[in-house]
Amino acid sequence: MTDSAATAPTTGSSSRTVADLQRALAERLASHPVLNSESGWRSLTARLARQGGPFPPAPVDGGQPADRIGELVAACGDQADDAEALADALDHVTRDPGLVLPLRTVADWLTARTLLSDAELDELRRLVDHVPAHQATAAAQACLPFLAADLPAHCTGTWPTTLHLLRRNMLPTGLPPLLAYLEHLAAARPAQESALHAWAWSKAEDWGLTEELQACRTAAADFVLPERSPARVMFVLLPDGLQKDTYTLRMWHREGARAKPALRDEDTQAVSHTELRPTVAQRLRQWVQETSEAVLDDMCVEFWLPLPLINEPVWDWCADATQPAHPARTVLIRSLDRLQIPTIQSAWRARWDSLMHASEEAESPAGGTAACAPHDAGSDRESPASRETQDPVILKSPPSDKEGRLQFLDALRSGAPAILWHRLDCSAAFQSAALRLIGAGPLQELPDRISALRADHRRSTSADDDVADITLLWDDPTHTLPTLHSLVAPSEARVL
Repeated sequence: MTDSAATAPTTGSSSRTVADLQRALAERLASHPVLNSESGWRSLTARLARQGGPFPPAPVDGGQPADRIGELVAACGDQADDAEALADALDHVTRDPGLVLPLRTVADWLTARTLLSDAELDELRRLVDHVPAHQATAAAQACLPFLAADLPAHCTGTWPTTLHLLRRNMLPTGLPPLLAYLEHLAAARPAQESALHAWAWSKAEDWGLTEELQACRTAAADFVLPERSPARVMFVLLPDGLQKDTYTLRMWHREGARAKPALRDEDTQAVSHTELRPTVAQRLRQWVQETSEAVLDDMCVEFWLPLPLINEPVWDWCADATQPAHPARTVLIRSLDRLQIPTIQSAWRARWDSLMHASEEAESPAGGTAACAPHDAGSDRESPASRETQDPVILKSPPSDKEGRLQFLDALRSGAPAILWHRLDCSAAFQSAALRLIGAGPLQELPDRISALRADHRRSTSADDDVADITLLWDDPTHTLPTLHSLVAPSEARVL
């Protein structure tokens, strides 16, 4: 859930915001098959009775399930404990924790209104309304003590995070986490520093905590928001040594949306070649649904592929799972085979450093290298020796062909970190288009240029085959996989 029109009221409309959240939740629950069944409804009411939650409305003859669900959600409009009890019961019955995230925010809001007036809440929201969600998360984590519990799943937006901090226990210094959070935001956002300080000081005076706030303000003065790193979603496909066209699929996600690599036992599964596309799309779609839109604007999907899959249309796999509103997400292909050749690691890193150095030179007025300067089609015939070591390497045939596979393997063994090809036909027209694409800007921005090119082509009605299936292997040795523990054969993994 993000800060949207449904959760972003105008000044003085706190009660209407709670009602909007409840209404949106009731609409989602009304179509849930479990809650539309009598057995599911009985399970929900029994669970609520055990938890002491809100009393479910009595059934009305001829009444619709949506009506009683709406009445039950509305019954949580006054007490945070009732909202929490209903959220826990719905989690238990539907087995879908993400379904009731708005109800968790309702509980936080109801608690906030017992601690602050509506006018104070409106002013607080005005102060934090323009803070990006990732900055709010960073400030919240900085103000909480070491080893404190992570922010809950519903804190995907700035306002839900702010509301939640009002409910957190006092810090060891005796200062409420909300005030420490505002002090960290003030230190990192100079334009809002005075306004945030004034609001926090006013509440500290009301609560008799001015000394504690001053100590926090001094400690937070050097706080700097970390640079935002894009969320990485990594799909790893390990070939089975016994069964042909069968792979073990593993998925990690980290940075941006998640601070740690995330891999659970159920994430490892055996997938046949024909099921790769729908399985990856389903897994990516699920991750997108659980992630805030602020993160999705800056997301990189990496596919770590063995040689037999290196020419698969992974862009299309991602397109199956994403919405047109986010067409330019970066999709990268990584070589799984490269990790298994220890003798090329130093050459790989050296060529990567050279590639990045050439990119930095191209950005300076006096810079410029053969790799970054504009090319024409004839440059491909100049020097075979220099062409073999030029980065990025442009294949003459797709790696699914014999000639292209040999050239791809040669480039891999020489440590080439960037390899460019067309999935179907590396024709002379493609070679020229690839050279123009390379020379269009710094090499380190090549993945972004290709992403934009693919996005433009997807929106266009023209069929430019020279760029429709352009593919880039982009192996950054500084961004590698988490350690692969306990690799298992697909026959031992969970089967679809």
